[in-house]
Amino acid sequence: MRKYKLIKFLLLAALTLVSLFALAPILLMVLNSFKTSAELAGNSWGLPKLWTLENYRLLVDFNSGIMVRTFFNSVFVASSYTVLTLFVSSLAAFVFSKLKFRGSDIVFVVLLATMMIPREITMPAIFLMFSKVGMLNTYAIQILPGIANVFCLFMLRQYMDRLPDSLLEAALLDGAGYLKIFQKVILPISKPALGAMAILVFLEKWNDYLWPSVLLTRREVMPIMVILPTLNVGSSVYAIPWNLIMTGCAIVTLPLVIIFLVFQEQFMSSVTIGAVKE
Repeated sequence: MRKYKLIKFLLLAALTLVSLFALAPILLMVLNSFKTSAELAGNSWGLPKLWTLENYRLLVDFNSGIMVRTFFNSVFVASSYTVLTLFVSSLAAFVFSKLKFRGSDIVFVVLLATMMIPREITMPAIFLMFSKVGMLNTYAIQILPGIANVFCLFMLRQYMDRLPDSLLEAALLDGAGYLKIFQKVILPISKPALGAMAILVFLEKWNDYLWPSVLLTRREVMPIMVILPTLNVGSSVYAIPWNLIMTGCAIVTLPLVIIFLVFQEQFMSSVTIGAVKE
C-alpha cells in the first residue's frame, strides 16, 4: 500500500510539473499584456510593477481599428466554418455508417486516402480555380473549401458505427424518414462526438495562417492570425511593439477558452465513445 501511494504521489508530482511548464508561456503572455513597452523590455519574466490596460486600448485603436475588424472576421469565419463542417460531416457520416450503398466502403477509403495528400500540393490548383470565379478576397474562400473535412467525417462515422441499428429500425417502423431520423435520433445521441469535433474544428480554423495569407490580399477580410504578426510601429525589427503582440495573443486565446467551456461537457463525455452497446 505504501509503495502504491508513493507511485501515485510521484505521478501527481510529474503531472503537476508538466502542467506548470505547459501553462507558464500562457501565464507569461497574459502578464506581459498588462506591462508597458518599457517595462516589458526590462522585466519580461516578473509581475507587472504597474498594472495597466493601455495596451488593450492601443490595440483597439491600432491602424484605424483594423485589429477589431480582423478579430470579428476570425470569429465569423471560424464559427461559420465549424457549423457547416459539422453539418456536412455528420450528414455524410450518417450515410456511410447507417445507409449502406454499393461501393460505399471503397468511396470511404478513397476519401481517407486524400488525407495523405499534403495541403500545400493542392493549394495552387485551388487558388487558380477560385480566382476564375472571382472568390478571392472574400469570406467564402475562407469557409467553403474546407467544410468537407475528411477527418471529421471519419471520427463521426466511427462514433455512429457504434450506435445500435435498432434505433433506426424503431424510428422507421414509426414512419420517420431518414432525414427525420438524422435530426431527431442521430444528432441528439451524437452530441458528445459533435462537441469534441466542434472544439477541434474551431481550433483548426481559428489558428489557420497559411490558407488566408495565400488567398487574401485585402486586410478588411483577413483573420486576426494573419494581421497580428505584422504589427509594427516603424520600418525596422526594433520597432516591433511586443507589448501589443502579447496583448493580441492574449485576446485571440479568449474565444478558444470560451469554445472549450461551452462544449466542455460533450468533450469530456466523448471519452466514453465506443461504450454504446447493442
